Amino acid sequence: MNVLMITGDRSLAEGKRGAFYNTLEELRRHVERIDVICPGVSVRRYDMSVFGNVFVHPSPLPLVLQWFWIFFKGRALIRQSQAAGQQTVMTVHEYSPTFFGVGARWLRRATGVSYMLEVMHITGLPQAGNLWELVNRWLFLRVIAWEAKPATAVRVINQHETPDALVAAGVSRERLRYIPAFYIDQTAFKPRDDTKQYDIAFVGRLARNKGLSLFLDVLERTGLVGVIVGDGPLARWARRSARKRGLKVHTTGFVADSAAVADVLNRSRLLVMTSQSEGGPRVVLEAMACGVPVVATPVGIVPDVLPPEAIEGWDAEALADKIRNILKDPVLYARLREGGLATVQQFERSRGIERYADAIREVASGDTR
Repeated sequence: MNVLMITGDRSLAEGKRGAFYNTLEELRRHVERIDVICPGVSVRRYDMSVFGNVFVHPSPLPLVLQWFWIFFKGRALIRQSQAAGQQTVMTVHEYSPTFFGVGARWLRRATGVSYMLEVMHITGLPQAGNLWELVNRWLFLRVIAWEAKPATAVRVINQHETPDALVAAGVSRERLRYIPAFYIDQTAFKPRDDTKQYDIAFVGRLARNKGLSLFLDVLERTGLVGVIVGDGPLARWARRSARKRGLKVHTTGFVADSAAVADVLNRSRLLVMTSQSEGGPRVVLEAMACGVPVVATPVGIVPDVLPPEAIEGWDAEALADKIRNILKDPVLYARLREGGLATVQQFERSRGIERYADAIREVASGDTR
């Protein structure tokens, strides 16, 4: 079986060895070939290959024309597979405003290939960070039922937030498949006896929906030592704001791989995740695997994996109080640590990706029970 992955993730095409790279490294063991169609990158490299059976096809067209690249490149790859007597199944990462599912619908009509629509998260859900996110959420929820009609199944990666929104938008709950996308390499993310250098850590893309401003507000209220791991459009703003406020915070910029992320987490007492909208995020589980307790806003997978005493809304003072209470209470801290280590076992990478591969096979066979 061959898999055609249609995604907005450019990281593999950019040469980054992050979460997507790690997923494909394991998934390619379960299938004959994987072709990845993704948006273009600044350094234009086409038909790249990794692992011997994974081929990456960044678009030479602008993002607004990605539908056409999906259709024409995808059709060529599917026909190549069919000519060789091989079966192909598609997975389609769907989000607003690009709606890659449009290209997938065309491919389905032209080739008859089945596909699974994957809704990793809905922009602006549960809380929009600006008018653009609000418009994208409105648009997505009004077209997703139409988008989902030709798909054999619709994948969601959390158990409540996204499924409830999709059902309210008109997608049948019976077609939803809960398949976590958080494959944690527990040889990299594991507890270590490192000296704690930071009180609280922020790990993620420095973009508006991640709640970076709220994290800085919490630092200001608590006077704790923090670390910010990641890069993005708000990186320069974050550094300037931290200096202006006199905050005790270190910034690492982009880190290259899982080992570097695990290193920072193990040198932190607590991970604080302040996002306004997420499908996951993965870093919550990575911190838990390192034995680092987490305080997080109620987005994505958070209500699925954290107890109520570790979840707080978007009020800086309430978050600061919760963080202080956990750090000064060794019994509560130990309970959150041990609970996290137990919970994260269900997200071990090889078992999680085997489950994903099984779901892809079911889509290929038409059996989505």
